[in-house]
Order: sequence, then C-alpha cells, then structure tokens
Amino acid sequence: MALPENNSDYSSPEYWEERFRTEEEFNWLGGLKHYRHALDNMLEKYEKYDSILQLGCGNSSFSTELSNAGWTNITNLDISLNGLKTLKQREPKSEYLLMDMTRMPLKDASYDIVIEKATLDSLQVTAASPWDLQSQENQLVSKVLSEVKRILRPGGTFVSITFSQPHFRVPLLAAAGLNWAIRVETVPTTGLPSYIMQMTEGDPTPAMNTYSLIHNNNDNSD
Repeated sequence: MALPENNSDYSSPEYWEERFRTEEEFNWLGGLKHYRHALDNMLEKYEKYDSILQLGCGNSSFSTELSNAGWTNITNLDISLNGLKTLKQREPKSEYLLMDMTRMPLKDASYDIVIEKATLDSLQVTAASPWDLQSQENQLVSKVLSEVKRILRPGGTFVSITFSQPHFRVPLLAAAGLNWAIRVETVPTTGLPSYIMQMTEGDPTPAMNTYSLIHNNNDNSD
C-alpha cells in the first residue's frame, strides 16, 4: 500500500488513480465479515435482487463479498478508472460507474440500497475541526448525502460504515431535508471501533438526542 505524503492526498482523485495503478486490493475498515451480522439485520427486509450502489468502491473486495453473500444487482462507483478496472477484472458480473459522488448524473429514485465504507471519511481528512459543520470538507459530505437522498427509491436505505464517531457524523446525517431516521451500531475491530450507520425515511430527532453534543441554549432555560 502506497501511503500518501500528506493526509490531504486521501481526498485527491490523482492520488487514488496513481495508487490503484499498481495496487490490487485494499479493504478500508476491514471486509464484510466484520459487518455481516449488523448488515444482515439492517437489510433483512430487502430482497437479494434489490439494487445496490456502492460509493467509492476503489479496489476493495466488499462488493465481491456482497455478491458471494447472494446480492445479485450491484453497481460500483468510483472516481478512479484504475480502481474500477481492477475490480471489474475480479468481479465482471457487477456494473461500474466512473463519476464524482458529489454530483452523480443518475436518475432520481434509482437504487434501493446505497452503501459506502470509509468513502465519506476520505473527504474529511483535512478538516480543521470535526465540529464545524460548515467547513468545506463537511459541505462536500453534505453534497454527497443530498445526492444519496435523491437517488434512493422510496423505502430505500443508506448504509455508511465509518470510523467517524457518531457525535461528529450524526449531525450531518440529520441535516434538514434528508428526513432520515438514523440507526448506529458499534463494530469492534482489531484497532479502534468502527460504526455502521443506517439511514431510512423517518425522524432524526431520537438519534440527535442520543449522539449530538451540541445543544440549543434554550434547552437549559428555566
């Protein structure tokens, strides 16, 4: 694995294109086995033929593992042509899209399930403070979330696997207009814990009450 000289490279398309030119496979935050139990529970109401879009697939084996678990309608999206080429050689049955996830030229209500694993994290590596929801980095994340909302079918779900702690990520997922109920599960790994978050149509208030550390001053009024 070619580590970048600076963390900012993780948000650079050029870095990924060069890295994937020679790297065969790397699984950020581990493979499906770490998340299988939680993911099976989250997706139990969906059929194996329902459409899945994976954002930022890179050269990961995650979609291959989903396919091996019985999911038959998987599309992988990435900004790196080299990453897509490598993955397509291993997994020719899936579909592949070369595009920027902040502005996806896809029809509204296109997918039943959207999944990302550490892809949103890569947009936040240069953020000076995770508390600043208006930072350039978090605004990019918000653009992706708006796009995910747009392309999800009614009754669809968005699953995000991340190392970002819930009190940093949940406020972004609970932004006005997304109208998502948010479920969070902690997944122990060999290092720091990661989190699997599921968004479905609903009220974000319970999740904000649980995870948000930002309170309105009026909350403490007499």
